[in-house]
Amino acid sequence: MFEPNSTIGWATGRLTATTHDLLTFLRAPKLPDNDVQMTGQMTGKPSDLIWLFLINCMIVAAIAIVLFPIMLAFDVSMSNSMAGLFQRPVWQLLLIVVIAGPIVEELMFRSWLSGSPRLLIPFFGLILWMALTYSYEQLGWPGPAAMGTAPLLAVIAGAVLICVIAFWKRPVPRWYVRIFPLIFWIQALLFGSVHIFNYAGDNPAALLPFVLPQTVGGLIWGYARIRYGWWTNIVMHMAYNLIATSGLVYVLLTRPELL
Repeated sequence: MFEPNSTIGWATGRLTATTHDLLTFLRAPKLPDNDVQMTGQMTGKPSDLIWLFLINCMIVAAIAIVLFPIMLAFDVSMSNSMAGLFQRPVWQLLLIVVIAGPIVEELMFRSWLSGSPRLLIPFFGLILWMALTYSYEQLGWPGPAAMGTAPLLAVIAGAVLICVIAFWKRPVPRWYVRIFPLIFWIQALLFGSVHIFNYAGDNPAALLPFVLPQTVGGLIWGYARIRYGWWTNIVMHMAYNLIATSGLVYVLLTRPELL
């Protein structure tokens, strides 16, 4: 269809190759060798990120074409917190959604995904602190109440720092390698699911289709994290949110009843 040396043919070939590599990885998620991870080398070319991001946008656009009419037909609106966010000045909206949000979310969901102990330990420390503070607030457990939230955080942070130093050069644990495919898919599904709070409704299950774009993001950005390095998923997330925010602002200006 296209000449092998043509620009269109080259672009189509790169897009096809990137898509194939992505699908191969998603069918059987696999970590790079420990030697590659320890040296910080990337297993993919940074230039391929352009094609990966294009794939991301194309998939989400196809999903949006289907979901947007459904959203209007069933009067699905944004939650109060999201509506309030889009009423902020533009610079605040961009700071929160395009810069701060992606950094925080990627640190939470994918910074540790490579399985390196020096990354897993801070993640487990954060989970422990969240679990203990939740137990104190919701269940009334006495431990954190006696210590106080700030001292509890200091103790956990100190323990995390000691463990990170001690395990800095340790390879990825074998147990993590074995269950990595499950972990990879769980992080993507969980990442998509938490965005259900972006929408208003009494039936969370009915809102699940509307978090498909975020779930796709969790898969593609997770793949980028493993294949291209720790910073790539953050950059892709920021770029995606910039485009999505621009689209939402337009929709809300033309259909303010969705607020």
